[in-house]
This record gives sequence, structure tokens and C-alpha cells, in this order.
Amino acid sequence: MKMNIPFTMCIMAFIASCTVSNQVQKSCWTVKEVQERYNKDSSKYNANCILYRGSDNQSHHFLSQFTDKWVFLTIKKNELSITEEKPYKVDSVVKLGYYYVDPNNHFVKVREYN
Repeated sequence: MKMNIPFTMCIMAFIASCTVSNQVQKSCWTVKEVQERYNKDSSKYNANCILYRGSDNQSHHFLSQFTDKWVFLTIKKNELSITEEKPYKVDSVVKLGYYYVDPNNHFVKVREYN
């Protein structure tokens, strides 16, 4: 009986690691991919569900809740122009983002994030 417990735990750990590896988050998105995902999922959630987090030298950064998962979105600057760019900061004391955007309207600002 004692030998079955470690074996069972190993099997459970293996299964858990397989499911975690399948959930690896996509690192870079295209505008079209974000729009498709937003249009598919926005009817279930808040219509203003994409938060602009700022821009660095190469990319624009967003945060969204697609289905039931929070997703960090990165879109290359050469694919998307943001009129009101803000600095992207990863410091833990900085708020999550600056404002919500509408991906179907060239990612324009919809409302402030409070």
C-alpha cells in the first residue's frame, strides 16, 4: 500500500505537467488575431476588456481576459500605431495599465483604467 502512494503521486505530477505545458501563452499576437479573439469572446464578457499597458521600443503591450483566462498580448509596433502612447513598465508598484481600447476601431482609447 505504501508503494502505491508515491507511484500515484508521480503519475499525477506527470499529468499535471502535461496540462500546464499545453497552456503556454502565445507571446506575440497580430492585430487580426486579437480582433478575431475579441469578437469571439467579447459577447460573453465586458466589451471593454482589452487594457493598454504601455509601449516599449519594439511592441505595444495589452492585458485581456479571453474566455476565463487572463492573457498578456504583445503586438509589434510596425503592425499597430497607438496615438496616445505611454511607457511600458513592469514594476510591481505600477498599475496594470493605462486605458481600455477597442481593437475593432484601431485600438483607440475607450475609457480610462482606474
